[in-house]
Amino acid sequence: LIDGKSIESYDTESLRRRIGLVLQDNVLFNTTIADNVRYGTFDATDDDVIDAAQRASLQPFIGKLSKGIQTMVGERGLMVSGGEKQRIAIARSIIKRPDVLIFDEATSALDNESEASIKQVLDNLKGKVTMLIIAHRLSTLVNADRLLVLDGGKIIEEGVPKILLEDKNSYFYRMYSIDERE
Repeated sequence: LIDGKSIESYDTESLRRRIGLVLQDNVLFNTTIADNVRYGTFDATDDDVIDAAQRASLQPFIGKLSKGIQTMVGERGLMVSGGEKQRIAIARSIIKRPDVLIFDEATSALDNESEASIKQVLDNLKGKVTMLIIAHRLSTLVNADRLLVLDGGKIIEEGVPKILLEDKNSYFYRMYSIDERE
């Protein structure tokens, strides 16, 4: 359901406008940061791009660049780090102003510092948009409102992550403990 309506009641175009998607490996084009953020929302202004960049915590990075949002990212984003690439992808989704943001393994390929930055972005978005976060890196999920633990495609546990972590018999606790040791 989105806004109480079954997703089947939306036409495909309308549904696509309501959902933003950030994948593990997002495609960036050999153009500027602004064009990459604006991709798919072509009527977005530079002010919209800057707002989305701020909400995705890109401003500290952009502020260091002599050309700011007009800086080229290189083929497939080779001129930016993995964390910066993910924040550009998040800004690209935010600029659409979706009702639902889906993060599919969005932090799995990042170093700890970049992951922490993305987790901060997720915390800042909390309460402003519905987020579905799919992750094997369990530290990404600790601040979620609700957690569904899947095994073999079936829900085997659900609840508030902090409460599940208090239960030493929970599957989430066991997997989180292993994840933290690695």
